[in-house]
Amino acid sequence: MQLAQISKMGGMGKLMGLMPGVGKIKKQMAEADLDENLIKRQQAIISSMTPAERQKPELLKASRKKRVATGSGTAVSDVNRLLKQFKDMNRMLKRVGKMGGKGLPIDLLGQGMPSGMHANFPKFP
Repeated sequence: MQLAQISKMGGMGKLMGLMPGVGKIKKQMAEADLDENLIKRQQAIISSMTPAERQKPELLKASRKKRVATGSGTAVSDVNRLLKQFKDMNRMLKRVGKMGGKGLPIDLLGQGMPSGMHANFPKFP
């Protein structure tokens, strides 16, 4: 749901440009080339997961990854990439939380975020 809302608001690049302090790194964002098709693929992968798999991504073993990839029209490597990004982001958010907000403003990341971040994994009907 969150990814769909971002798309409706003009995409990730436009949204990031509106955030305070991000204007300074706008050039770097342009060089990073935020691919809107990537977001659509990620949306498809997530919507192909069961609610239990969205809640606990560690449930996704080889056969489930293959099913999700087939259902989303992507490759298993795309599913693996999304899971790795989620795991890396989860790890980074835990570090930021332990820092007590020194570095990145916690408010930008979402107040009251559960420690597992699984509750904020995009959910689709």
